Amino acid sequence: MKINIKIVEIEPATNSVVVKYVSENSKKSIDEYPGTAFQVTNFNVSTIEEFIEAIRPYVSLYVWQRDQAENPPTPVDISGWAGYTTEVENYVPPTPVAPPTPDQVTPAQASPEVTL
Repeated sequence: MKINIKIVEIEPATNSVVVKYVSENSKKSIDEYPGTAFQVTNFNVSTIEEFIEAIRPYVSLYVWQRDQAENPPTPVDISGWAGYTTEVENYVPPTPVAPPTPDQVTPAQASPEVTL
């Protein structure tokens, strides 16, 4: 499956690039989807080609998940769900972990995305 990637914005102050992407299974045009920002400094790249190759795994996963949501393999029949009751154990989130100190952070732990 081919994915089209379009750079729609750059933010020099944060060294970020906003991209949009679609596949041939996408329901809308590329400009109708929201963009995703990637901080270039989180990748070891020096050219646009290297950048695109570096973000390709992320974009591939994002577009696959979106296409799955837009094109479910089989529709779910929820017509019989009305009136269903059940009892489940309470969900207890994991114990929060203290954030790492600056000397504990390595580049590999940095998120490639940034919110503008």
